[in-house]
Amino acid sequence: TTARGDDDGNAVDGRNDPYASFSGAGRLRFGFVANMHGDEPSGRVITVEVARRVCEGAKTGGDALAKRLIDEATLYIIPTVNPDGFTMHARGNSRGVDLNRNFPYTQFTPPRGASGSVKALGGKLGDNAVTEPETAMIMRFSERVRMTAVLNYHEGALVANYPWDGNERGGNTYSSAPDDETFKYLASTYATSHPVMSKSQEFKGGITNGAAWYPLWGGMQDWHYVNTGTMDLTIEVDDAKWPQDDKIDKIVDDHVKASLEMVAKALFGSVRGFVRDENGVGVAGVSVNVGDKGLPVLTDSAGFFAKPSAPTSRQVTVHITPPNDVYLYPTTHVVEAIDETNGATIDVSLAPRARPGGGGGARARVFVVFVVLLAAIL
Repeated sequence: TTARGDDDGNAVDGRNDPYASFSGAGRLRFGFVANMHGDEPSGRVITVEVARRVCEGAKTGGDALAKRLIDEATLYIIPTVNPDGFTMHARGNSRGVDLNRNFPYTQFTPPRGASGSVKALGGKLGDNAVTEPETAMIMRFSERVRMTAVLNYHEGALVANYPWDGNERGGNTYSSAPDDETFKYLASTYATSHPVMSKSQEFKGGITNGAAWYPLWGGMQDWHYVNTGTMDLTIEVDDAKWPQDDKIDKIVDDHVKASLEMVAKALFGSVRGFVRDENGVGVAGVSVNVGDKGLPVLTDSAGFFAKPSAPTSRQVTVHITPPNDVYLYPTTHVVEAIDETNGATIDVSLAPRARPGGGGGARARVFVVFVVLLAAIL
């Protein structure tokens, strides 16, 4: 097991935005992100406790899930995105910007006339006119690491929220993402693993589509999904912001258990594997679509990919498309089922295709050599 701490930059007032990673031999990547809003601090404790329990459970050997996470995954812990806001007990950063409205618009742009409702919900249109240092750090980090999935902890309700957060018209209407089925599955896994979340009187089953609850634009959840292929859930951990000290231990314990259950389903229930060339070398940047509806993910430098997927007993076709400048043929691969516990694994080799102007590739080169030898003999 390797553990290391680092930071990808500073907040406006110079405070570090630190993160820690805990890695084993695997290439699955999961992120725990907290404290985007400075006055929502419980996630800071949850993220650190997740790390402690995984490391302790793997070390003692008494926790099979912890050991599997250390053996097969890398976990990234970002306990505070907004250290300035935390210091000030304020929602925004030191410039008053709501960081969860500060990401570039992705699938949707705010409709006309939406500014009033958005402002009432804490952020405001224009909060992403200039990218704040904290937001830039998250974007830079996420584009480099390309996490499989993320949990982002907030406060002010008790619910698991999933994309889309934005919509076209601005009302409280369901905004279905391409991977809607998987998002609902992962959110429900979290809610039912929490002692009371799934029993919510306000949110059926303890989950909600972001835009159906209230729409927002410029949030991290939608940006992650579109730009890095990361399945991101926003977890509202408690109705109260900045809960009393005597309640924090119970809140943390409940959410650590739910978090680890969701991590297991997202990582180990994924469709995953390697895409290689004819020589067995991993191919980076290959687009992989699991099924016909969801957004694609890209292979990493080793040719590895992982796509969280809802379990099914039906066959699923995986579509594999290399970049245009890589001279390999696209292909498909059928998995017979996606298991809840172990997902599905594949190892695909792509056949080479001739380069433009190559005159037939290897056969042409053999023919040229033959002609040269024949000329020398004569």
